[in-house]
Amino acid sequence: MGVEKQKSSISRLKDLKRFYHYSNLINIPTYMFVSNEYNLNVLPITISGVWEYYGEIFRAIQKADSIENACGVFTNAMDTLFSLSEKHNGKKMGSYTRLLKGWLFDSNSIEGAVMKGWVESRFGITPFYHKNIIPDVNSEEYYEYMVEKMDSKHNKNLIFHQLDLLYTYTQCILKTFYADKLPKLTLYRGVNDLSEHLVVKEYDKTRLCIEQNSLVSFTSDRDIASQFGDYILTSEIPFTKIVFFSEVLPSLSFVGEKEYLVLGGRYDTVVTYY
Repeated sequence: MGVEKQKSSISRLKDLKRFYHYSNLINIPTYMFVSNEYNLNVLPITISGVWEYYGEIFRAIQKADSIENACGVFTNAMDTLFSLSEKHNGKKMGSYTRLLKGWLFDSNSIEGAVMKGWVESRFGITPFYHKNIIPDVNSEEYYEYMVEKMDSKHNKNLIFHQLDLLYTYTQCILKTFYADKLPKLTLYRGVNDLSEHLVVKEYDKTRLCIEQNSLVSFTSDRDIASQFGDYILTSEIPFTKIVFFSEVLPSLSFVGEKEYLVLGGRYDTVVTYY
């Protein structure tokens, strides 16, 4: 799972006031999408323009009789659209798979910043952590994150558009092959210190409402979550907030611990000690 090294003071996190952009590219306001109320009544989400321009690809994916065949349709389409198998000046073209592998290695990497930048651009959710706590959009920490997310080595070849298609593909796979598990999936996250999390509300000692960072890693395996901390956070995640999980691309090799990339927001969470 993505490793986030907490370097800033915990008191700054407790006093943090969240900021969301008024504009986004989805069909509901950001403040509603990140709310716990949304989780109770999951509404369909689409990124503006994706189905309008690439609907033929996703209709073919929906007709596939297996995830493997759907994956073939998607990866072939991505290779054609973005020339992913070609090289420019001897270097491979920027690709969504490189970003995913960078995130899986370290969510505070430059690849992680680019992915958080995509979340901010499309969903209007600003990160409150990248290498350090980001107190607001006028802070030095936010500027440093902005520099990384615009890094020319990784933010190229229409990379945000690639991620748009990856998110939409993941949504198609969930609705086509995991329909019996929707609209929410039970996911887990292992942590060592609850004070490192933005607790919005405390219902009792084991039930909290926690606001997660703009993009965060969960796992579908509780035992794997325990490897990352003694406290296990269990949340019911709406399928519309799942950006990616390794099973959607079986033809590619990802060193992920049944990892799910989940959009940030507020989640009712059960805390247990493993």
